[in-house]
Amino acid sequence: MSERVEGNEKFSVVISEISSKIPIEGITLNDLLDIIGERGLYMSCMILTAPFLLPISIPGSSIPFGSAIFLISGDIIFNRPILIPKRFRDYKISKKDIESVLNEISHILTPLEKIITPRLCFLTTGRKMDYINGVAVAFGAILLITPIIAPLGDFLPSYGILFISLGNLENDGYLVLAGYITVIATAIYYALIFALGIALIFFILSQLGLHF
Repeated sequence: MSERVEGNEKFSVVISEISSKIPIEGITLNDLLDIIGERGLYMSCMILTAPFLLPISIPGSSIPFGSAIFLISGDIIFNRPILIPKRFRDYKISKKDIESVLNEISHILTPLEKIITPRLCFLTTGRKMDYINGVAVAFGAILLITPIIAPLGDFLPSYGILFISLGNLENDGYLVLAGYITVIATAIYYALIFALGIALIFFILSQLGLHF
């Protein structure tokens, strides 16, 4: 599949165009990236967060989607072509699932488009910021992949990646800052959940008379 979305339309329109290109039999992650391709690396990262932005999910998708985002961020950081393992590239998504998540991300982006404007552009331009923003996206992808059982576990890192990616695409430094804050807050949240889990385990063991 080589068809790609082109032009400078609003993102809600672009996502609608991507949705219209999904074949009836569904699509592999590789073909989805191929459709998105010409819109750029940040656009790919943004679209790949779609299954996790609302309480709509594709079962088992956090690992392949998060891994794809991580590998794409490597291209942003090192300015090299991405190499996604075959097992992730061949991950198949049904037309119904992908259309559902693309519709939801369109609903999220439509109101955001009204307030997005170029500002704090130093956060979105230059090779140094590409490196920093790529690292932030990679960290968000690692958090997305992390197998932690917690409320909003996939929701928070996905929004961090979305804000950083969309901010870079629109030269909106405010959105990039929002992405940084969201990713850092997610890391703190995960650390607290982990610490509470460890504390709970030790408490249960102490109640059973086991001490370490």
